[in-house]
Amino acid sequence: MDDLAQPRLRVLFLARLFAGLKPGLAEGRWKPAGVPAIYHLLEGLYADPEVDLLTVFCVKEADARFAKRIRRRIAGIGDTIILPYRTWLGPQTRSLNTAATELDSATRILALAARFRPDLVYASYATLLPAALLARAGYKVVLRFLGVVPHHREIASGGSPVFRFLLRSPFAYVLSTEDGSDPAAVVPKLLRPGTSWSVRLNGCDAGLRGGEAPASDTAEETRERTVVLFVGRLEPYKGALDFIEAALALLKSMPDGADFILVGDGPLKAEMQGRVEAAGGSARIRFVGSKPHAEVARYLAQADIYVSTNMYGNLSNANLEALGAGTCLVLPTSDKALPLDTVTDTLIPGDVARRYDRNGLPGSLAETLGDLIRSPAEIAERRMRTAELARKLLKPWAQSVAEDLALLKSIARRSPAPAVASQRS
Repeated sequence: MDDLAQPRLRVLFLARLFAGLKPGLAEGRWKPAGVPAIYHLLEGLYADPEVDLLTVFCVKEADARFAKRIRRRIAGIGDTIILPYRTWLGPQTRSLNTAATELDSATRILALAARFRPDLVYASYATLLPAALLARAGYKVVLRFLGVVPHHREIASGGSPVFRFLLRSPFAYVLSTEDGSDPAAVVPKLLRPGTSWSVRLNGCDAGLRGGEAPASDTAEETRERTVVLFVGRLEPYKGALDFIEAALALLKSMPDGADFILVGDGPLKAEMQGRVEAAGGSARIRFVGSKPHAEVARYLAQADIYVSTNMYGNLSNANLEALGAGTCLVLPTSDKALPLDTVTDTLIPGDVARRYDRNGLPGSLAETLGDLIRSPAEIAERRMRTAELARKLLKPWAQSVAEDLALLKSIARRSPAPAVASQRS
């Protein structure tokens, strides 16, 4: 009788096929890495007995592992469809292939929606075209931003009229991650007036302290020096080159001052390694590559100082994990004019995180690290304050997902939602 009174909600979940999801799905398995806001919610939706879930991943670049449409049932997330990137027009016409792929994927998703008849569509920003078309066709669509980037600021300033038109579709709700990019200052400018929206921190399973560090980095010689950690993709907007240049500058004046460990991979790795080798810094700067989440937690537990050089915002998942691990945080100053990281300043004040001048890289970072390394007492004090703040600020992923599920159900069942929510909810 309860099932008749409260039918299961049909949820169509749309997202790009993120890099961290590809290796597992290429094997037909669910082994997610990265994008925890996406994969935790997917797992929560699948596990919810009130939900029927259909997930569609759109491939956004040529990938031989996903050259054809795939549909299969994946343990952990259920019925899953992967739509390929189309290379119909040859390898030299990427922009045309991308346009063709977007149209092909949108057409297929509209057809799927007509058959599946979802009560709710949940779409990441990378699937904006089908999300907007479904919203304009009368479906309830929740659009998810994973923070904002310069592209969104351009739209908010009146540029990119096609994207502006799509974003002004009648979405049922818009939710953004607070990643330090100050989305609350941008998102409402993108949307149709009256659209309900909110911004919130991601979850974080704090309490990572106490794990054993990887054997290769626990030698006595390493523990005698300050350990400075970078976690993230090795690409320009993450400031990876600036981190390396700051490390090399510091080692010139303090050759045995610190060990620098970089966890992550990316297109700049070869160039970064080349710079380190040319400067003779290989003994103190280590590239350990991309690691599973549990192993990243052990690196965080080992680190004395965690550095973020992210130029798009500094409340990212990696930074929240570093907060939860109780590291001494070193972050860039905010840009109040843009604005960028002003919420970060509020949530992680100056007595917790040490700031360097974002406009003075790499020198300002090298100077800040030098000051800290010469003051172990300050590192210890800031670590203690970081741990105290983490206990107050962070909430586990299970709680974050439960709140998201409650919100989605209220939208699907036409319960009222707030027109505008605060910075964090």
